[in-house]
Amino acid sequence: MDGGALSSSIEITSKLPTNQRSALEQLLFFNVNQHRVRVGIQQSIETYGVPEIYEHDGGLRVRVGGIDGVQTLFAISDGRPVGVAVFVRSAHERFAVLHLGVEPRLNATPEVNTRVLLKLMHEIRSAARRTRGVDRIELVYKDRHAVRLHS
Repeated sequence: MDGGALSSSIEITSKLPTNQRSALEQLLFFNVNQHRVRVGIQQSIETYGVPEIYEHDGGLRVRVGGIDGVQTLFAISDGRPVGVAVFVRSAHERFAVLHLGVEPRLNATPEVNTRVLLKLMHEIRSAARRTRGVDRIELVYKDRHAVRLHS
């Protein structure tokens, strides 16, 4: 594969080591691709609040405004974060994906970006299916489009 491709598999985890703060800040706050979803980012911040990185139990997490129950998933490859998804149960029946980020240098290989995003969304979908009463996932960046889960 070319230089932008991942050399190993992508793992999904809810905890990121504290020594990865700089990489997480790049994904979440300084991502060169933010312009592509600027309206969605603004809408998410206006509706839910500003994301903030914090330390919890020896790892990094992301909170958003004063919302309880915000969850974060990290896509990890070669020991570094290559993607992040921040979501919350926004109503009894749905999860809202508040923020998504993929490592900018992966932009040279769109199929890798897609792979990272699909892995993150698959994990959110799995969590939604395991959560009683949740039957939709809302993508805040996409004009609040809700995707219905099928059994």
